[in-house]
Amino acid sequence: MNTVRVVLAATILLGCAIPQGAGAPLTIPISVSSNNGSDVEVYLLCGDRDAQRLGLVRGKEGELFEIPASRAQCVQGLNFFLVSRSLNRGYWVGPLRPQTGSAVYLTIEKYAGLSSAYLGMR
Repeated sequence: MNTVRVVLAATILLGCAIPQGAGAPLTIPISVSSNNGSDVEVYLLCGDRDAQRLGLVRGKEGELFEIPASRAQCVQGLNFFLVSRSLNRGYWVGPLRPQTGSAVYLTIEKYAGLSSAYLGMR
């Protein structure tokens, strides 16, 4: 009888245990909207290095990208580098310092040099 109680107690305790880090998002969403008529390549950098191509945003459209939450641990802050395909010219946006649970909103303006990004909640 005592063995049954021990097994039941252990089962209940293990069933109620919450794994460490449960619920913490593993990715950070990056929502991009474009007012630019040109297709724009979007890159993400830690400061001014470690460039990672996120993808292409078609003219006057939007895209959703995700990055690992670990990528946000950049001390210099994350910067976007936008390359307008029609002009073959690049523009910087940033730095941003996203935290766990935050989302990034990037707006590519008609003149890409005026583009902006801000942090919000998921």
